[in-house]
Amino acid sequence: MAKRVGARLLLASTSEVYGDPEVHPQNEDYWGHVNPIGPRACYDEGKRVAETMCYAYMKQIFIFYLVHITWHAFTCCVLSITVMEGVEVRVARIFNTFGSRMHMNDGRVVSNFILQALQGEPLTVYGSGSQTRAFQYVSDLVNGLVSLMNSNVSSPVNLGNPEEHTILEFAQLIKSLVGSRSHIQFLPEAQDDPQRRRPDIRKAKMLLGWEPVVPLEEGLNKTIQYFSKELEHQANNQYIPKPKAARIKKGRPRHN
Repeated sequence: MAKRVGARLLLASTSEVYGDPEVHPQNEDYWGHVNPIGPRACYDEGKRVAETMCYAYMKQIFIFYLVHITWHAFTCCVLSITVMEGVEVRVARIFNTFGSRMHMNDGRVVSNFILQALQGEPLTVYGSGSQTRAFQYVSDLVNGLVSLMNSNVSSPVNLGNPEEHTILEFAQLIKSLVGSRSHIQFLPEAQDDPQRRRPDIRKAKMLLGWEPVVPLEEGLNKTIQYFSKELEHQANNQYIPKPKAARIKKGRPRHN
């Protein structure tokens, strides 16, 4: 369709293409460290092959060769013509994102922690909580995607917040912002859970003029208010959502 209407194609890729990285922070030239048969492999490798397919199609070439046609006494020559597909591709490698209008039961770490804190339930941390993540507010991501689509940058670009926090710090911060008395419950660590995750966004800064501007606490307060109103609304309609185990890939919990 993009080819037919002359549109640019946006692939919403992910920081998961870097797997459990051995390079920190992760820049776009890093090829990643992914277990291709692990419990997270379908998602990780699925995004990696999606990038591959987009760039393969963008670079695809059709060649029409020289043809000689003789009919009676007349000879006609058709010259070779090379045609590139010409579909413009933009690839955003999106790091952890949160914000209002998240689904409360999606199993992501932000929604789980907020929902658990608001309902007075234990905040579930897998492993020691020393794993790090970098969280950006959704409006920053949207601005980054718009900037990318309006640019001439065809190679992958990281979109994320370089401010790094451990999962335990993040749980404690949400508990404090909610004013919850919930305790933190430690559960067995998930297999292949990335130990460190932080984007190198120098490329986005230099080529797109983009960087996140919403402070973490400001974004979390907006999201907490949204979740609180949703809980109140659903309580009036006799439905109370329960937090799920951390997002599952092939039967394993994760911090996403």
